[in-house]
Amino acid sequence: MEEIRIYHSIWKNIGLIAICFVFVAIGILMLLRGEQSFIAWTSILFFGGGGLFVLFLILREIISHKAYYIITDESVSMDSGMKKWEVRFADVEEFYLINVSSSKQIGIKYKKEVEFQKMNDASSAGRTFRKLNERLAGVQESLPADGLNIKPQELCDLLNMRLTR
Repeated sequence: MEEIRIYHSIWKNIGLIAICFVFVAIGILMLLRGEQSFIAWTSILFFGGGGLFVLFLILREIISHKAYYIITDESVSMDSGMKKWEVRFADVEEFYLINVSSSKQIGIKYKKEVEFQKMNDASSAGRTFRKLNERLAGVQESLPADGLNIKPQELCDLLNMRLTR
């Protein structure tokens, strides 16, 4: 079966980038009016950094043709620009769609022995993070599914189809 490459959608993320830069502009206007506030600097740094990161991801994918997700017969790999991560289908029982806050994600239900091994191999901070994820989302790990050139449900169905093969 062929390799499937999934990218971020420019059109689905343009609104997010615009909102981030509006908050940056508001922060700059607050500073120009003489308001040296924590809120102004936080707005500039947080939203400016977030907007630039999303823009970086999209431009990186366009220029270098590096996909965010690559789905093969054996695994799905994610290249977030900061970290590469692979989920082997042999380790997974099922994928399912979850809502985390306002974000759609693909929950990964690992086989029990793999889940146990991942928990044991994690650092103390990693174990805390995994337990928090289990309480909030019902899974230790998930794949972001928003802002892609494929709908979240289609991605989930595609992963489950590859899983059964």
